[in-house]
Amino acid sequence: MPVNTLYCEGDIQSIDIQVLLKIVPDGCVIKPIGSKHGFRQRILGAREAQPNIIIAGIKDRDFDEDNSKHTNTPHEWYATVKNQQVPLGWYWDRKEIENYLIDPEVVKLALGNKAPPIDKYKTALDKSARKMASYTAARIALSCVSYPNPPFNCWGEERELGHFFPKERGLKESDCRSKIGHIIADKKREMDALKVNILEQFDQLLEECGEGGERFKYYLTFFAGKDLLYMMRSELKKLGFKDSPQPACYVFRERILRGIQSSPEKVWTWLPEWQRLREFISEFVVE
Repeated sequence: MPVNTLYCEGDIQSIDIQVLLKIVPDGCVIKPIGSKHGFRQRILGAREAQPNIIIAGIKDRDFDEDNSKHTNTPHEWYATVKNQQVPLGWYWDRKEIENYLIDPEVVKLALGNKAPPIDKYKTALDKSARKMASYTAARIALSCVSYPNPPFNCWGEERELGHFFPKERGLKESDCRSKIGHIIADKKREMDALKVNILEQFDQLLEECGEGGERFKYYLTFFAGKDLLYMMRSELKKLGFKDSPQPACYVFRERILRGIQSSPEKVWTWLPEWQRLREFISEFVVE
């Protein structure tokens, strides 16, 4: 049976819901739940309270240890309940929703004849990814520590609500290594107990996230879309997206969202993963 209610992260004005509204089939209601914390229990509780409604969720992939090739398909999301695997819904193949907004194919289709020259845009995106390599490796290494609670996996100034980003010199490998050291020192007692060597993991991830590495090859899957977008702000200015008064990167993002919302096309056909999600929602089975 098709999903009647799809839970997502964020609030009623979040980017997630704005994009999902153009992807889901008719009859599927999207409900934002705010923070991802407690997401699993929200779905299970809602199903128990409303047994006649088919409820599922879609969440960000976030950073993880899996560096396998991207699949262009949402991943199935399960919970273990009474020793049984219960399907909750899906998580995106890419790190977060912004990873889709900055995809050159989406940019081209959302902006139409107002899109920047796509070859120049791709060059700007590649440049952003190269600058982000060490910082991304550090963020992933820190994210892989999950017990008793993960350390903060980013630093710098808060550029918009909840998104911290360092000045450009803070993206260098040496600065990232130093910052990891400070973060580990702050949590040293917990880390010693777990014998976690985050710096070793960072070294391995530097190869994966650097040019030629598997994660770099698919940076639109593995890097943080928010970071890639913010790092492009200067290049986006050159492509005609001016600060007004927000930085050019957020002006660009807003135009992409407006283009998605106003498009008369079947937006879910723009990316294979969007089409697959729509199909999964139509065919969902709660076992």
